[in-house]
Order: sequence, then C-alpha cells, then structure tokens
Amino acid sequence: MFEINNLSKSYGDKIVLDNISLKASPGDAIGILGVNGSGKSTLLSCIAKTYSKLSGKNVLQVKTAYVPQENPLFDELNAIDNIKMWTKLSKPQIMNALSTPELAGMGILDFANKPVKKMSGGMKKRVSIAIALLDKPDILLLDEPLAALDLPAKEDVLQIMKDFTDNRHIIIVASHDKEIFDFCNAVYLLKDGKLTSAKSIIANGLSYTDILRS
Repeated sequence: MFEINNLSKSYGDKIVLDNISLKASPGDAIGILGVNGSGKSTLLSCIAKTYSKLSGKNVLQVKTAYVPQENPLFDELNAIDNIKMWTKLSKPQIMNALSTPELAGMGILDFANKPVKKMSGGMKKRVSIAIALLDKPDILLLDEPLAALDLPAKEDVLQIMKDFTDNRHIIIVASHDKEIFDFCNAVYLLKDGKLTSAKSIIANGLSYTDILRS
C-alpha cells in the first residue's frame, strides 16, 4: 500500500500543493490531470522525495523511481553508457539486467550502442524508463511519458506501464493524454493546489478537455 497524507508545498506565497492525500494499492495506475503549472510535476517530485523540506506528513515506506518529462540523457553517449551514469552496476551487469524478462521487452539491447543524438523519441523514453526500473522500484512516477512520441512509441510505453502494474507495482502518472487516463484505474484533477477525483466529473458527461477548461 502507498499513501501520502496532508502533503503541502509552497513557493514563496504561492501554494502549489494544499493538504493533499493519496492512496494506491499494488497494481494500481493513478493518473494526475491538470493544466500546465498546476503542480503535477511538483507532486511527483515530492512523492519521490526530491524535495528536502515538505510541510505535512509524507508516509512513504516503499521504493520509488521518477522519470521526468525531459529525458535526462547525454547526447554523445550510447544507451548503455547513459544507463551506467545513473547506476552503480557494471556494463556486464547492465547488459544482463536488460536481458531479464522484466526489461527484455523494452528492446534496448537492439540499439544498445546507438548514441542518444541518433535515437528516436521512443528510444530515448525507453532508456529513461529502463534507468528507473533497474533499481526495481515498487512505485514508478512518470511525468508526461507520451509527450512528443509517435503512435508506435506511445504503444511501447503503454505496454511497459501495463507490464509494471501486472507485476503488482504502482504507477502514478501526470499527463494530458487520453490514452494514459484510459489506461489508469483512477484519475485525479489537480487544480488550485487541491487534488480531487475526476470520476464524478466524467460521469456527468464531461471529457478530460472539458475538465481542464472548467
């Protein structure tokens, strides 16, 4: 079980997260919907404990991994060397890990020696997610994972997400993409610092676009 209670975050006088609570069980995929600047990335970062000072109680007894929207990769390095920058594993250990059932389906070994600057957007995203998964997290935090990807790449990422939740792990994802929210079993709207379930709004016949415009 994952749970955060009464989580708040401010930047100066601006309240970004206001007394937020959230629960998730193994196998859950939780979607966070919100306009740009609503605090979605801040929420994921707080959950990942990247902020040293938080107001409120952050109850988090599980291992998390955070994949930001921008791929944190070095253009001149290939896939394996990029992964090595983010882990203590040796190259042989990385190659072995990428051959395991959990990661082999990502197909990174097919372009292991390709420099990042020559990769497609989908390849870059798979490498970024692989970096996160190497640490065997219980919770995967994804910030706009489908942004700027073509349809085949989107399908690849959605399959990775499905495999992760099928293994009884939890995904919390911030996005604007309908495909993401169709995948998630729960969707929340982050607006004015408050996190509320979007289910009742959708039940009234509003689309995700309508919700963002409301």
